[in-house]
Amino acid sequence: MNILFLEGDMSRFGGTERMTSILANLLVSKHKVHVISLRFEGEKVAFPLEAQVAHHILQYKKKRTILGAVGELRKFIRSHRIDRVINVDTGLGIYGILSTVGMKTKTITWEHSNFFNNWGSSKFRYLRWFAAKFSDAFVVLTEKDKENYLAHIKTRTPIVVIPNPMKSHDTNYDINSKILLSAGMLVPIKGYDTAIQAAKKVFSKKPDWKWIICGEGPERETLERLIHEEGLENHVLLPGNVSNMDEMYQKAAMFVMTSRMEGLPMVLLEAKSWGLPIVSFDIMTGPSDIVQHGINGLLVEPNHIEKLAAAILELMESDELRERFSKDSRIDIDKFKIETIVQKWQEVLGEH
Repeated sequence: MNILFLEGDMSRFGGTERMTSILANLLVSKHKVHVISLRFEGEKVAFPLEAQVAHHILQYKKKRTILGAVGELRKFIRSHRIDRVINVDTGLGIYGILSTVGMKTKTITWEHSNFFNNWGSSKFRYLRWFAAKFSDAFVVLTEKDKENYLAHIKTRTPIVVIPNPMKSHDTNYDINSKILLSAGMLVPIKGYDTAIQAAKKVFSKKPDWKWIICGEGPERETLERLIHEEGLENHVLLPGNVSNMDEMYQKAAMFVMTSRMEGLPMVLLEAKSWGLPIVSFDIMTGPSDIVQHGINGLLVEPNHIEKLAAAILELMESDELRERFSKDSRIDIDKFKIETIVQKWQEVLGEH
């Protein structure tokens, strides 16, 4: 089977790009896999692709118009005899769907956030509706998100729940670490402004700890200003994009997520796979699918800075609690196993 992943920009350090690289690399052993970036603003792909995975940058003359892109995509799909197009995120569904009109090629749209996240644009609501109505299959990350789609959109398109995969690691938890770790693009939806406010309360009591926030994005200057205003330059660090996140997970004492909205955050799955205790806002979808409160982490009322700081301090002050959470981090790992996730994708690719 010839499979095409339709991506926005594979040079971008984001969750959708990471998941595209992971799934493409997993499927290429049985299929011919292509990945197309609609644009490419970096120097290289952010996350490595297997040599057998072909990456392309879409070239089209009309300045970033949907019709211009669709025309070139149709040529590509025909010339490469593509059987399945996977639209990576709902905003790209319209490109893949229009590009396959009149063809035998089937389209699968892959939701990476959740039904209520419109990314600050009213048009995204329509794009999500269009993708859910006219794709041949629609993949979401959680059962809760499937319920939301079925409650708000009347569609005959099969909606299938496939979580992101998690690779298990054999590692020894560093009980002596004094590092809080967060990771993700520096954008408002990640809530790092609340992290900095919580950090002021945390480090007033635990000044020998540090909080490292890995990632890059347009909010850097704003966050740096907040860090300076709170006098946290020696405590809250923004190293940018990190090439080897595995080392960061191994050095950390816990992982903290302050997002205002997520689908099924890959960073929480990775933190879990490395045996890290987790503190996270209990937002609508994502954290509660990964973290069992009081067993392998602490879930906190969303956007509540006092409760976030209190949860972090609770773990800081108890070696026993951190160690117990670390030992129990993998108790429900089966539903995220790579083999399980690949099998579910094979079923979707084969049936639709």
